[in-house]
Amino acid sequence: MRHKNFIYNNLVGIRLLYKIFPKSIILYSVLQMLHGGSWVLQIISVQYFFDGISENEAGILPLVIKILLLGAAYAFTQTMNGVANCYGQILNRKVVKETKKILFKTIDKKEAIAFEYADELDKINKAVLGSEGVFWVSTTILDIIFFYAFYFVMMSWYLFSLAPLLSISTVIIFIPNVIARLLHMISFEHLENEAAPVRRKMEYYADCISGKEYYKETRLWGCCNYFFNLYNKMLKKLNLLHFRIQVRKEKINFCINVLTVSAYGVIIAMLVYYVLTNIISVGAFAAVFAALREFYGFMDEVISERLAIAVENMVAVKNYLEFIKEGKDERKQIKLPEKFEIRLDDVSFAYPHPETEKQKFVLSDINLQIPWGQTVALVGENGSGKSTLCHIIAGLYSPAKGTVSYGGMQRGTGRIVNGISAVFQKFCRYNMSLGENIRISDIDVDKSEDKLNQICKDIGVDPEWASGMDGMLGREFGGAEVSGGQWQRIAIARGIYRNNSLLILDEPTAAIDALEEKYLYEEFGKLSRNCTSIIVTHRLASAQIADRILVMKNGHIVQDGSHDDLVAAPGEYKAMYELQRQWYK
Repeated sequence: MRHKNFIYNNLVGIRLLYKIFPKSIILYSVLQMLHGGSWVLQIISVQYFFDGISENEAGILPLVIKILLLGAAYAFTQTMNGVANCYGQILNRKVVKETKKILFKTIDKKEAIAFEYADELDKINKAVLGSEGVFWVSTTILDIIFFYAFYFVMMSWYLFSLAPLLSISTVIIFIPNVIARLLHMISFEHLENEAAPVRRKMEYYADCISGKEYYKETRLWGCCNYFFNLYNKMLKKLNLLHFRIQVRKEKINFCINVLTVSAYGVIIAMLVYYVLTNIISVGAFAAVFAALREFYGFMDEVISERLAIAVENMVAVKNYLEFIKEGKDERKQIKLPEKFEIRLDDVSFAYPHPETEKQKFVLSDINLQIPWGQTVALVGENGSGKSTLCHIIAGLYSPAKGTVSYGGMQRGTGRIVNGISAVFQKFCRYNMSLGENIRISDIDVDKSEDKLNQICKDIGVDPEWASGMDGMLGREFGGAEVSGGQWQRIAIARGIYRNNSLLILDEPTAAIDALEEKYLYEEFGKLSRNCTSIIVTHRLASAQIADRILVMKNGHIVQDGSHDDLVAAPGEYKAMYELQRQWYK
């Protein structure tokens, strides 16, 4: 990809900030300009004060006036320093909130298949990191223009009015410093590209040690040290990457600092010469001498801190800006009809290998029609493509080949926003109240307590598990922990609560025994009479509630019919049924 320079990315960031908070960015720029001008006003007041003393002006009043003016100039400088910095901190918090919101909306637009690829996860990881620095990095140009440049231009004008050579020397000092800092950007871009996957692995290994999802097995197998060694390996690799860049940066910093100190000495020598030869007044000497510390302090700040930090972090911000740019093209939202037939024509799907780019099809040439209101069961061995087919039908994945349509409406690359509900085997356990855990599937509908209570009663969800509907679930925030089977019932209640025309159950009852599963599916059959439903199960006894059973093998539908028809005919279904029947003898 073509390298985008530092200034371009700053301008892109500023445009984003202006789009979010136009008035706030204008006010921020004005405050920075007033802040920069206040330091020059302070220097002029110092010269005015010392020139008055050196000229032996008679009377106390003129001296008092000069002292008051000098104090007012210093007070104004410190006030503007506090106001500008405080407003910057407040605006930064507001910007972070909005950049995170934009990031989350961009992630939401991505198809579910994106989360199956490491490079996409790396992009998200880098974008999350960059979202937190958008304000401070992207306002670097604003700060340079409205504070530092405004200050240096006014100071150069002031120095030029005293002695032109003083002004020219300050400009000469800037050039190598700026060039050296901007050269850092390429190095840090390579660093971030190398560091993102390493950092993500390191975070994953840390989660394997301390994460709630892993801690039981990690301790049971006694493999905490194993994961710690992996974590430490990634940490060392990450530190080595940073060390390599930091060494290079500090070498350049050393050269810049030597140049700055030398220039500082030259300027002082020039001031001494000018005052001794009466080219400048004693007051001007005192003012410029007193201002040199701030002058070179600001120079070092803009080069060694603001510009250097911005260059280092611009890579992360650039990743964020490019990531949200990818999500600008809003996919068309598809609103499904209330009742529709599902049709798949020559549908194939593959997970391409990221290294070889070869496609291994997990679904091949699927042709399927599901009439409105039919209950369909998908059965087959592990890896036969059942869950992938459900993802395709639910609109989470787009087929590599073929088309999917609902009542004649093709999905294409659009986003389905209503009409489909699903409960997957790896369902979510939200650390929220019991009521929120169920209502979250359809938060925009009327919060009817009667509907909620009836669904809980039908599915066997007892509000007392959480001491009521408003009780917290999950120990993450001090709530009640319930069993795996109880969580599954809650997940099923969540799927049914959503107003839907299609309901998919993708083996969500793995933690429930066969009798309980049979009971739940019978209740599910009653509740799903007004919609099309698809059940994925390994237990063929549960599949018997379906109007139609599809048997899958190696990504193909190899049998299609009712339970009685399939049992009567030789094939995969009959073999599985006979095998499972022996388990219950």
